[in-house]
Amino acid sequence: MNSAPHVLVIDGISDTEAVLKAVLGPRGTNVERTRSAQVSRLPVEEKSPHVVVIDLDEESAAATASCFGESHRILIGSVKTAVEERDRFLAKPFQYPELLQTIEDLLALPPAA
Repeated sequence: MNSAPHVLVIDGISDTEAVLKAVLGPRGTNVERTRSAQVSRLPVEEKSPHVVVIDLDEESAAATASCFGESHRILIGSVKTAVEERDRFLAKPFQYPELLQTIEDLLALPPAA
């Protein structure tokens, strides 16, 4: 993984990316957004972000989540779903302070194994 923290937002609304960049960017965290259909085309170094934020209400989100085995994941959805121990779940509608706190908590942890 890169030394700078990296957060990848998958299929989230553009406002989520903008808020995360505005708050986390000045702290040295790289924030990017992509569509789940584009995940397979990401360069290898971008497939190991520290934290992945995944919108579960998007089609193919579950398959996308499995692509990030060493990353901590935040799953956002309108329906509670089973999550692995390393994952966090936020129910829609979520609040940005809650998302930011969860990301900061996960960035402080070692990579998931």
